[in-house]
Amino acid sequence: MAEILYKPHLLDRRTALKVGLAGVAASTAIFRTTSVLAQQSLQWGSSSVGSTGYVIMEGLANTVNRHTDLKNASMATSGGTENMQLFAEGIIQLGQTTSTDWKPAAEGQEPYPAPIEVHQMFAYTLFNCSPMVRASSDIKTLEDLRGKRCMPSPAGSSTATMWQVLFEAAGILEDIEWTYGSWRESYDALRSESVDCIPSLLTNGRPSPILSELVTTVPVRMLPIPEDVMEKAKKINPGISLGPVPVDKIDGVEGASRLASFSGVLGASPKLDPDVAYKVMKAIFDNVEEVRALGVQFEDIDLQFGVDYLVTGFPVHRGAARYLKEKGVWNDSLIEAS
Repeated sequence: MAEILYKPHLLDRRTALKVGLAGVAASTAIFRTTSVLAQQSLQWGSSSVGSTGYVIMEGLANTVNRHTDLKNASMATSGGTENMQLFAEGIIQLGQTTSTDWKPAAEGQEPYPAPIEVHQMFAYTLFNCSPMVRASSDIKTLEDLRGKRCMPSPAGSSTATMWQVLFEAAGILEDIEWTYGSWRESYDALRSESVDCIPSLLTNGRPSPILSELVTTVPVRMLPIPEDVMEKAKKINPGISLGPVPVDKIDGVEGASRLASFSGVLGASPKLDPDVAYKVMKAIFDNVEEVRALGVQFEDIDLQFGVDYLVTGFPVHRGAARYLKEKGVWNDSLIEAS
């Protein structure tokens, strides 16, 4: 979710989905030596330096260091899409993913070259990235976006992936004029009226600094997501959901109180020893108040939240499942990895 500046450009949607993995080969070469140390330490994949995912992974890894005899290190990556590939390469044992990553990774859909098996540990936050327009715009519905300029942040990002699915479910995917750029470029483009629609950027209802900055000069409005569109979207990718947000309480923001969202999910390698995964869970949740005190990014770290926003239909690591069952929060709709 970090701001990486580069010139906006137009891409067809097939190319856009591939861009997210463009740097994986280089990253894999750089960090391949890490896999040699897998038995002695745990490598965590985070996200771009300074982003929410980066901060959370750093904090969680350091918490596990403090409360176990495990050695943990977190490395910067481009986020969930690259991390899925790094799991497949054996470079990381734990790492940030988002709920929209799981279905395409498990099925080997673009941009992944082959199916990837990763296990879930727990969800740690909810990203609200709904379509958003200027409050003065005559765009009132998703249908009104036909022929309009939409900029869903960087190509290959979790938000871009979610928008592809959402707009396909709404039947407007082929009628959008797609443009891609960094978060900063996206917000500047709406401010200058160079594009018509960009994503909101909230973390479980908390506006990001870049959104708070925008609405001081440009009031915005969230587009409503019809229930039938969301149901169709969830059938395409179960990692998409409507997240509750107190929008009416956010200055400069108008619109629905439920926004298109995806959760951040800690992923784990299937090869991670169950006892080690259990230690990780215990270190974090037995010390949850200490974790939440690390900063506003950690406020959603909670055992029930961690279960509620896991991705339906994908396996939970055996070590994590053991801890969740011991704490009485296991949901029988979840799948324990074999």
